[in-house]
Amino acid sequence: MSDAAFGPVLILGGYGSVGSRTARVLRRLHPKLPLVIAGRDSGKAQALADELGHAYAAPLDLERGDLGLLADLKPSVVLMAVRDLSLRTQRWAAAKGAAYVALSDGVFEIGPALAGFIRQSQAAPVVLLGHSMGAVPALAALHAAREFERVDAVEIGLVFDPADPLGTASQKDMDRIGAIGPASLLKSGGLWRWIGAPQAGRRVTGVDGREHEGLAVSLVDVFSLAQSGAPNLRVDFALGETASSRRGEAPSLEVITEVTGRRRDGRESRFRWELVDPDGYAALSAKGIAVVVEGLFGLAGKARPEGGLHLPETLVDTGHLMRRLGEFGIVMREV
Repeated sequence: MSDAAFGPVLILGGYGSVGSRTARVLRRLHPKLPLVIAGRDSGKAQALADELGHAYAAPLDLERGDLGLLADLKPSVVLMAVRDLSLRTQRWAAAKGAAYVALSDGVFEIGPALAGFIRQSQAAPVVLLGHSMGAVPALAALHAAREFERVDAVEIGLVFDPADPLGTASQKDMDRIGAIGPASLLKSGGLWRWIGAPQAGRRVTGVDGREHEGLAVSLVDVFSLAQSGAPNLRVDFALGETASSRRGEAPSLEVITEVTGRRRDGRESRFRWELVDPDGYAALSAKGIAVVVEGLFGLAGKARPEGGLHLPETLVDTGHLMRRLGEFGIVMREV
């Protein structure tokens, strides 16, 4: 099926840092997939649409029930690159029969989206994608865990370089979660636990062997990692100069995955993988989001969903993700 056979992907807040990068990744992967860039600044939206081709700009007004969009717009996917506390966007997507991808919710914030899905559960798929980096770390960890017959623990450390600043929307998300969020959620000894200091802290070793002070975060990644069956799960953020910066190169984003357990070849230990995106956090996020959108079209190694509530691993085969990352020159290597 050609890209043009799909209904458009509507990106709300599409000219922002992550939204624009996601649009460009989608255009690279699917040259004729129709895209709609919606936002309050019509000039910025139009400029990006002109750059992309097979795209057009649309106004966006989150205060209106119709979002200020044309009545005849019928997207296949509504991608939230802007935060909407009213969830008018989710109701609008359901009324249009469009899949809805929520990018910003931490684990303690998903209640309203879940309630909205329950009320219209047959309308279209709803994807909880409040993961770090568009779920790339979680899906990559699940890919590594496929080599294990028993998984005892999955621990992910994300090293952010201070020279790679967060975009405006992402910074607001992190500030909000840090300000109002509860203790960090992880799984320990088979039990889900909310933890505070000092248990929330962990040292993360970067790709050059330097240690960084990390802190467990309450992102939806841990729900996806639960598919591994491991009784111990956690995701930690750390801030520190990355190996690329120390070499005088552009700042990168380092994903450190450690899986403890027994592999299918009989080896039993703690094993480590490293994944580095030299373009930084926003670029990696865009790649992950784009692959999840592929999953909604049935182009990521799994069947196209008719409806339902989804996490990215229900839409994306992890092997497909790894192949896509390879196309972008990103390889997860075991060390």
